[in-house]
Amino acid sequence: MKDINVKIQENSTPIGVLSFLSKFLQEQGFDPWELFNPFGIHQDDFNNNLMPISFQLHGEVYEAAKKLTGCDHLGLLVGQNACLSNIGPLRFLVLNAATMRDAVQSLLHYSDLWHKGMHFILNEDQGYAGICVSIEGDMPSKEQFQTAYLVAMVSMIELILGKSWRPTLVRISYPKPESAHLYESFFQCPVWFGQSQCEMLFPQVQLDQKRTGHDHQLDDFLRGHLSELHSHKNFDLDVRVCQVIEALLPHGMCTMERVAKHFLMHRFTLYRYLNEYKTNFESLLDGIRKEKSIKLLKNKKLLIIEVANQLGYEDQANFTRAFKRWYNITPGRWRRQSI
Repeated sequence: MKDINVKIQENSTPIGVLSFLSKFLQEQGFDPWELFNPFGIHQDDFNNNLMPISFQLHGEVYEAAKKLTGCDHLGLLVGQNACLSNIGPLRFLVLNAATMRDAVQSLLHYSDLWHKGMHFILNEDQGYAGICVSIEGDMPSKEQFQTAYLVAMVSMIELILGKSWRPTLVRISYPKPESAHLYESFFQCPVWFGQSQCEMLFPQVQLDQKRTGHDHQLDDFLRGHLSELHSHKNFDLDVRVCQVIEALLPHGMCTMERVAKHFLMHRFTLYRYLNEYKTNFESLLDGIRKEKSIKLLKNKKLLIIEVANQLGYEDQANFTRAFKRWYNITPGRWRRQSI
């Protein structure tokens, strides 16, 4: 195998994820190895499903598969074939969880041992829980890749709560495709496209439903093992904080206290750690709002007040003042001049 970064410290995902794409190509009558081989990916590489492959290379393979098949919903199809085999021993902790909350929080906390740069964030608001999927940086087919993981999350929750489980609402970050009906057929709930993030919502009460067959000793053993692995893994806290901020913004709940809670620490502890990175929560929040504001304003279907709300502002006036500070122009005028 060549051209594949085998350092787990890089943004990467297990190569086993590509096995689902291989299966789809075969079903469509294509030889997957004719697609994979030019990227330096060979059949014997799949003997170790947990071998890391960079997101960049993974995305390039997705792009090539999309051009080959003409399929505009690869993420949906690949995600439906996903299982828990590509999260190492974490799969046993998830399947042994006492509640869905325990299972989801374990996944959120430990999944980056194998999926470096991929983040799952849990939000709770007004009786609903939401699981948001995001990937650091840019890569080809990034939004399709995020969708695949969101679909795979449905399969995981089915294993915990039963096959009849389905989300209440799904948000997809790319424009509505021609195959939109296939999304609603799979999720069996409304699917909104062109959203600011990739997320699914469901009743909050389901998080704390008790499950039978929970083994406390097995849970303690697995958590100890995974915690030891996690303690030896380096990650950039400022990058992780930015991911959490971006997920919380549309819910209007992005405070330092809530972000610190995600990392199981006090807000003063988070402040101290961020200070070591020569930054602070307010600067990170402002920077993300500034960057996302342009992307959202380019979506002509969104009213400016809707853009403000997705950036976590309570009213349009506060957003307008911030935008003028960033770009020395009002958001309305920027949109008229740029689109």
